[in-house]
Amino acid sequence: MKHAHQFFFSLAFLTLLYPFVVVCPVSVAASTTVRSPSDEHPASPTPSLTPAQQYSGELLAYLLKVVLGREGQPESRKSWRERGLDEALDFDRIVKVMTDTGQSQNQLDFMVLDPNILDLSQVLYHYDEKLSLYKGDYGVTSLFPAPEILAIRLFLLKKIHAGEKIGLDAFIRREKDLLDENYQVSPEDLAATRLSPREMKFLRDIFQNEPNFYRYLNYPFLLKGIAETGILAPGNLVNHIIQRADYLPYRIDFKENLNNEKTVKIAFLPSMIREFHYGWPYGSLSEYGFKPTDFLKGIFNQLKTEILAQTKKMIREIISKPPYPKLTESEWRKLWGHISEKDIDFEVEDKRPLVIYPENASRVIREVCPKADFTVILLGKNIYRAIYIDPAKDIYPSVNRLYMDIFDIQYHQAEEEIEQISQFICSRLRHRLTALMDRMGTHKKRALRTKSPHGSALFLGRGLHDATWLPTKPKTSIKLLPNPLHVILLSAGLLL
Repeated sequence: MKHAHQFFFSLAFLTLLYPFVVVCPVSVAASTTVRSPSDEHPASPTPSLTPAQQYSGELLAYLLKVVLGREGQPESRKSWRERGLDEALDFDRIVKVMTDTGQSQNQLDFMVLDPNILDLSQVLYHYDEKLSLYKGDYGVTSLFPAPEILAIRLFLLKKIHAGEKIGLDAFIRREKDLLDENYQVSPEDLAATRLSPREMKFLRDIFQNEPNFYRYLNYPFLLKGIAETGILAPGNLVNHIIQRADYLPYRIDFKENLNNEKTVKIAFLPSMIREFHYGWPYGSLSEYGFKPTDFLKGIFNQLKTEILAQTKKMIREIISKPPYPKLTESEWRKLWGHISEKDIDFEVEDKRPLVIYPENASRVIREVCPKADFTVILLGKNIYRAIYIDPAKDIYPSVNRLYMDIFDIQYHQAEEEIEQISQFICSRLRHRLTALMDRMGTHKKRALRTKSPHGSALFLGRGLHDATWLPTKPKTSIKLLPNPLHVILLSAGLLL
């Protein structure tokens, strides 16, 4: 990525805001309905998440991996795995530390100053401002996370280090009672949930302070992220919810009318990106509750145009050399028009944003665009800094995908990635160029068969692919003798 000048400016800006800014510590389609975790959850009285909140749950699931030291930049992982381990499970204190601006409090007791996830945190707050410190009140969105997020991270971190499991299945089945502040927790509740009295109080304080936050705990993607830490005891209800953590409903299809299995299929998938509208102020939303901004639509079109332009340049260079014949401008335009319209297909996931990173990329691509030959994962501004991408195994040419910052595309700083995509397209088309030229009538037979001065075709080879054909004008090294016998043999094509 090439935001070098923007990076240094951001770094200086963050330095000035160090006492005040701490980043968030936590971390198309086959169906016509928006799925939510409670749709098939008879035990849950909690309302469904909105489409934007569902996407926030997916973002939160990834951020949770980062702030538990399991994802993100390697140099930050150790700090995230340790920060806050010595803090008590005291939700009131977390709230006080986060909201008290006095010098006696230090928010860094609970988090790492990690500028790499600053932009990703802002994407999270864009889709649910209640996940920021002030929950959207006062007309501002804080750069700090909600205390509930900090608290959940601290709870999970302690359980991971202690090697203990929790009976979340039992907690969800008892949620109606446990979320009631007047309910007295019984020893049976503690035994079933595998929680100590302090841990139970801590979780109940979190959910009673912000009842809406509990809905995220039931969301399949977030539950799956928690399960991957290894702290969940087996449970049928939790397993049932986790099984629904997939993107199968959001599959995109390539053009069927091309009727060409050899068409090179390129998919654009937006990931961790705030360039989608949602909610009641906007009309014409997709069946999943979103629509891309005009800016993002422009990025889709710009990227497609630049890939085609680079591919056109490369193909013309390829066919300008032997064994391909020289084409007229008219023939070339006809050939490229056919290739660009029939042999390359671009499809975009514009119904809904996704969350894609190296560890889940293969699975998401299989679910969303299994027919794609190459996938371009479009990231929001500076999101790549929150993701560790290993060039040796996570991007082309090791795998047929690339990650691109949408602002690199906007400012024409993605030349290297565009060239790589075009190289891939050419590698798929190159062995078919001769057949394409034959099919379009641009591969002239005159380039393969020529006439002798006496009106007969002169074949000087053994087969179609390794044949050498005499040019229209005989080479100076070949003498055409006036001997009548030679003329007869020459006309019959028998003189070698």
